[in-house]
Amino acid sequence: MSPATDPSRDAARERALIRIQAASGALFAVFLVAHLVNQMFAAAGPAVYDEMQGQLRAVYQAPLVELACVIGSLLVHIVVSVWRMVRRRRRGQQAPAVPRLRWQRLTAVVLLIFTFGHLIATRGASAVYDVYPGFDGVAYTMVWFFAYFFPYYLLFSLAGLYHALNGLTLALPRIGLAGPPALRSHRAVVAAWAAGAVALALGLAGFAGAWHDVRERAIASPYGQLLVDLGVSSGPAQPSSGRPSP
Repeated sequence: MSPATDPSRDAARERALIRIQAASGALFAVFLVAHLVNQMFAAAGPAVYDEMQGQLRAVYQAPLVELACVIGSLLVHIVVSVWRMVRRRRRGQQAPAVPRLRWQRLTAVVLLIFTFGHLIATRGASAVYDVYPGFDGVAYTMVWFFAYFFPYYLLFSLAGLYHALNGLTLALPRIGLAGPPALRSHRAVVAAWAAGAVALALGLAGFAGAWHDVRERAIASPYGQLLVDLGVSSGPAQPSSGRPSP
């Protein structure tokens, strides 16, 4: 029997991949949750949001942290997840039909669709042009095209929150960091996700100007001006944006 078809060796390889997937996912989830909590605080206004983002950015954009803990963990997690899927299909196995695992896969697809474009639009602007979106930059996208960006941010953030919370409860036991069983239940995950979903929606409403007048600051923001200069945006909200001007 060749090493490639040795069941014991194949099982050991699968266990190693599961641990790598869990560890990389848990590491990236820490960044993701912090990022989403920052969004929740947008309901408190530009000053609070930008202050928190500045403090978080000082940590997660430190070169070694960003390369290893953010970009590195994300790429490893994606590669290993896809690798495990390919291995499962080659063996003729179906993905587990457990609801929380099905939702984990579904939210992973949503994140894959949006994540790299989001990174280019945000981190690319700061890396290439030294322009950070900040509160006013995100608000500009709402002023420019509310009908697209509000549902986009909402879907993206809700999928990210579920994937991070559920993923952590699945991953931590696999790397020997299991917490109390009650906190690992899917019911606890859904309860935490629901509370977080409300906070995320309120934060997005803050960007959209529900609690503060954001229009003038947004239009004058360096990020908004960059989008106009690059030809990405033709200017502030058009009549077809789906939302009246504040």
